[in-house]
Amino acid sequence: MNLGMETERVEHKRSTSELREGMESAASILNKHGRGTLYFGVRPSDGEIIGQDVSEKTLRDVSQAFTNRIEPRVYPTVERLTTDDGKAYVRAEFSGDERPYACDGRYRIRSADEDLPMSAAMLEEMVLERAAKSNPWDRRPSGKTAHDVDEEILRRYVERGVRRSRIPFDYTNARDVLSRLGLLCDDGTLTNAAAACFVPSRDVMLRMGVFADGKRVNILDNQQVTGTLFSMVDAAELYILNNIRRAFIIDGSSLHREEKPEVPLSAIREALFNAFCHRRYEDDAAVQVDIFWDSIDIYSPGLFPSGLTPEDYLSGEVTASKPRNQLLASTLYKSGDIETYGTGLRRIKSACDEQNVPVEVFQRGGSVHVRFMRSEGIVAANSPITADNRRQTADKVKLSGLAGNDRKVCEYLSANETASVTEMSEALGIPSRTLRDVMRRLAERELVISSGANKNRRYSLR
Repeated sequence: MNLGMETERVEHKRSTSELREGMESAASILNKHGRGTLYFGVRPSDGEIIGQDVSEKTLRDVSQAFTNRIEPRVYPTVERLTTDDGKAYVRAEFSGDERPYACDGRYRIRSADEDLPMSAAMLEEMVLERAAKSNPWDRRPSGKTAHDVDEEILRRYVERGVRRSRIPFDYTNARDVLSRLGLLCDDGTLTNAAAACFVPSRDVMLRMGVFADGKRVNILDNQQVTGTLFSMVDAAELYILNNIRRAFIIDGSSLHREEKPEVPLSAIREALFNAFCHRRYEDDAAVQVDIFWDSIDIYSPGLFPSGLTPEDYLSGEVTASKPRNQLLASTLYKSGDIETYGTGLRRIKSACDEQNVPVEVFQRGGSVHVRFMRSEGIVAANSPITADNRRQTADKVKLSGLAGNDRKVCEYLSANETASVTEMSEALGIPSRTLRDVMRRLAERELVISSGANKNRRYSLR
């Protein structure tokens, strides 16, 4: 009889002489998946049942090995099974939700059919995760009251929820609404989830910057933002849109002009809400938005749920959402700002795939990063390095920190090489007086040069 190959949740041992090794595998499986099955009397290489002597003492030894070697304690279901040809073997099924689990004081994590040493960062994340289960951050009292709430933000939140049929009542007053949403503590103060969403924070919760290179040394712009979760998402979205390229698409039938950012807006907004919803708020670090000439990096403190990786969600292997801040996630779900079914990363990837924008999700230094490749980076990744495209890349780096009319003018000059104020005013719809101020600023930054005088003066990128 054959049980098949080992998996991340199933381990085979030839006999109970390998009890210690079996317990190491059980602990590593618990740390990755929270449940699994361990067999004794089965050949690991192919899953063939080879059998062993199984007495009542054998079953007790297996059960006691779990309780004596694994901490926190695990109480498995252990049974003696027999094949049709009379070979006896042992099956132990186990589960637990108190990660991290150690076997003889050592912490491991399951990867395929191996038990690998756990990193310090992953161990720390599991310890914090276990502590938060008994006292989640988002359910703790914030010390704020309904009087501290920005009622206009709360009112708009309720309106969005009503439109999505996820909130079954209209706005009345802050205290009544927060109570009906389950966002008040027993003493009537706001939970941390309510404060994060509806009370403007004075702490730095969002940092944003534009950089001339990937080393984060040459800073072109740097901003720090406080406020409510919703206002910070809006601020970050606007900052990104003002610092990336946008194509103008004109519908030939209606002459309606549509702006299309080089990175899908829906993917950007999903990544921003995920960053604030799933971050570790006990950490003083801020959500960050870094804009480089070739990419946009959005990241936040905290790692993925213990034992899970970005690939698990991107591939669809894991669909159940396991948010760190369940009350906060539930609050954002009710307004339709996020979904709670573990599909956020796949929606980001799907939106990017439709626009042929590469996106990468990874964990580094205790943070989760979502990195979007910009059009410059896509071209650079697929083009040979020549003197010409090296010059073009340098030009794009210079322009990457610009926004508003300054950026529109530079993009126009990049496409047209040279132009007068009158030509740019007609093409861009910017008053000539405003354009002269723009050209003065750009000249001071050594981004444009001029030739000719007075009415004959023309501008081009330096």
